[in-house]
Amino acid sequence: MDINNIYIENAPKEIKIEYRGTEIPIKVRPLSWSKKNQILSDCFSIDGMKFNFDKYIKGMLTELIVEAPWGETNQIFLNRINPEFGAVLEKLVPKAFDEGLSVDFFDKG
Repeated sequence: MDINNIYIENAPKEIKIEYRGTEIPIKVRPLSWSKKNQILSDCFSIDGMKFNFDKYIKGMLTELIVEAPWGETNQIFLNRINPEFGAVLEKLVPKAFDEGLSVDFFDKG
């Protein structure tokens, strides 16, 4: 096994997103397992009963997008975009929780 396969690549990758028939080139970087968990943790309320989905999406996008025609992807930018473009960007964000990933230790026998 090549141990290097377990690490993420740090180099940004150029991708294209489509908005109203126009392809927009942007550069994104992969996030580590730990960074995703940090963003997730920041989105839970103190009592653990509420998850702030808006904070998660914005946190992920500000970390993922490293270069774009609009400049920096930050809270100010994300608060100003229309819902249609927001939905396009949201497709870049990994699911917060993997469905069907729960494992019951005691069922393993």
